[in-house]
Amino acid sequence: MTKSIFDSVTKHPILFLIASLAFALPFIAFSPFVKTVNNVDYFTLEDDPDVEFYDRFKEIFGNDEFFVIAFEQPDIFTKKNLNLIKDITKELENIEEVRDVISLANADDIEGGPDYFEVKKFLKDVPENKDELERLKREAINNPLYVKNLISPDARTAAIVVFTYDRPDDEDYRKRLIARTRRILEHYHKDVEKFYLAGWTTTNMSLSQYMKRDIAKFIPITYVLIALTVLAVFRNLRLTLLAVANISACMASTMGLFVLSGITLNNVTVIVPPLVMALALCDTVHIFSHMEKRVLDKIPDKRQALAHVLKKVALPCFLTTVTTAIGFLSLSVSKIPPIKEFAWMASAGMVFEFIYSFFLLPPLILFFSPEKIYKDYQARRGLTNALGSINRLVQRHHRVIAVSSCIIVLAACLFATRIKTETNLIEYFKSSSPVRTSLDFVEKRLSGVGSIDISLKAKEVDAFKEPANLQVIDGLQRYIKSLKGVDVATSFVDFIKDMNESFHNEDHRYYRIPKKRDMVSQYLLLYDSDDIEDFINDGYDHARIAVRISEHSTAGQERIIRGIQSFLADMEPTGLDIQITGRAVQDINTIDALVKGQVYSLSLAAGIIGVIMFLVLKSVAIGCLSFIPNLFPIILNFGIMGAVGIPLNDATALIAAVALGIAVDDTIHFLSEYKIKRTQGLSMNKSLELVILTKGRAIITSSLILCIGFAVLNLSSFVPIIIFGMLTAFIMITAVMGDMIILPSVMLLKKK
Repeated sequence: MTKSIFDSVTKHPILFLIASLAFALPFIAFSPFVKTVNNVDYFTLEDDPDVEFYDRFKEIFGNDEFFVIAFEQPDIFTKKNLNLIKDITKELENIEEVRDVISLANADDIEGGPDYFEVKKFLKDVPENKDELERLKREAINNPLYVKNLISPDARTAAIVVFTYDRPDDEDYRKRLIARTRRILEHYHKDVEKFYLAGWTTTNMSLSQYMKRDIAKFIPITYVLIALTVLAVFRNLRLTLLAVANISACMASTMGLFVLSGITLNNVTVIVPPLVMALALCDTVHIFSHMEKRVLDKIPDKRQALAHVLKKVALPCFLTTVTTAIGFLSLSVSKIPPIKEFAWMASAGMVFEFIYSFFLLPPLILFFSPEKIYKDYQARRGLTNALGSINRLVQRHHRVIAVSSCIIVLAACLFATRIKTETNLIEYFKSSSPVRTSLDFVEKRLSGVGSIDISLKAKEVDAFKEPANLQVIDGLQRYIKSLKGVDVATSFVDFIKDMNESFHNEDHRYYRIPKKRDMVSQYLLLYDSDDIEDFINDGYDHARIAVRISEHSTAGQERIIRGIQSFLADMEPTGLDIQITGRAVQDINTIDALVKGQVYSLSLAAGIIGVIMFLVLKSVAIGCLSFIPNLFPIILNFGIMGAVGIPLNDATALIAAVALGIAVDDTIHFLSEYKIKRTQGLSMNKSLELVILTKGRAIITSSLILCIGFAVLNLSSFVPIIIFGMLTAFIMITAVMGDMIILPSVMLLKKK
């Protein structure tokens, strides 16, 4: 059947060219409209009960997302600086996307005397004289609700905390909010040298903006490098132009499918374009490598000659397309939407790649004179001599190679046990990036911008007017504050203590929870402010402890959460339903799902690819051998990750399944050609020699192109994408070693 198909392709090239273009154009037409996201809210698990609880929690207490605007002066408590805080705060409150703004300018303060207190603005009027300013400073740095939240302990750094609305259907709102905020701050740069913005809002928006810069770099640079590589290997401008045309059709079709599928480019799917461009060239390289002058000498008719080449490489290329697509599709079992989208788009790119390589490229090849594009590659001694050296190395030292490989694998397995499983969004950015420098400034002088929330739900209305329940909150809050990585913990209890102190003539001995419920109720009647609404609901039966942390790794966040859970488990029964929630919980659940998905997807891919290899090669022994060169680079990759401390995160979790799907391609070409040689009656040694010499050029060239495609990712603004590119390029190199050196060495151990 394949023979008749490719005879038809070469006999009727215009017909197949038109049909291929008719297939491609609808996808290509949509490619200019591919969208990039302006947020990274997509990193949440599907159907996760913790996500559902968190959403209900935010409906009660409001969206907990915020960012901090901080600046430093020799002394914040001057008339000029305090007026500046007031002016900025007022302007920020008028931004449509802002839910609330809290600063020294609008923070409430409780002032009391014997048996009374009143709530007033801390900075209702800016004092004129120095003594009053000093008094304000003392009050601020002694107020637990202000210090580290709104003012640094040394009173040199001030913070304005901006809370946002929860608008999941408006992906551009963070971009608009940050842009409007920066426009406001620009007016004050004459008074403040630099403003530092830190928090999830700015981190989220920066992730999306950096991703757009990445895609703008990846595609043109990949084009240039791949074109130069093809030109260097084949030394033929016509073949280079054909290769560029083929990868252009494949890449554009994949981008068009993004649009038609409603999938956007995000921090995971941004890998797809350079990946597809590199993979699109692999089959092209195998076709070009078989377009040798001796084929033309044997079959002078250019159509028959090309049909002969296509028939020779079609089945191995089809199998490599299937196995690579399976490697990608195995990631679709993930519960994380962007990884699932990556799986579908990357596998679709492989389908486009095969269609265009065998139905669009051949008609284009036939436009050129065969004498101009069929070359005598054997006459080029450089790579031929290198392949000969590889063959001699294998034939003479196969035992040493096999034993050395086993030792390397065992050492890699040992180091692989050290791999940490964690995500740290802040480390996505290079240390010199504005996001990192702003975050470091804020967390060093004030407090962390990460968040954990504790939900405390009672069964009765007004339960949190009861001192016993307030003591539960207080005890839990004090324990949380003692944990490493926790900077601030705020709750309804802090306000009650402040009221009690003020009611007793600002006597600090009374900064505690009242002993009687009636006193709590009386304080709440006197308290005229909505500040406590972020920490207690109207029915006083649902309370919240808001925790700010400077621990950004999921491993460190999990340590904090495990500590809180342990404390809760040791508490006496309280009748309260206490649950930990917040963004950190989502991050931990996501990384846990990544690990499980990694194991599942890799097992699934290995199982399906193994079955295909057994069926195609029709040999259990050779099928088992096919695993050696494919598992070797993956095990080595995990060993390196463990040895140098590279964690398993949302980028590196893709490597194993992607690498397995790609690395098996050259193994299929190698073993398929080996079987042909053996059926011709050649010995194992001779068969391996001929396979290395004939298939080596295409294997090395395609792997080099893949290395270049992945190496382009090193230009990313994100550290995990850089690491993904480096490790996957390394895997491509070790996969070539596995196919060209280790596999034949193992086969030679038993010459049957």
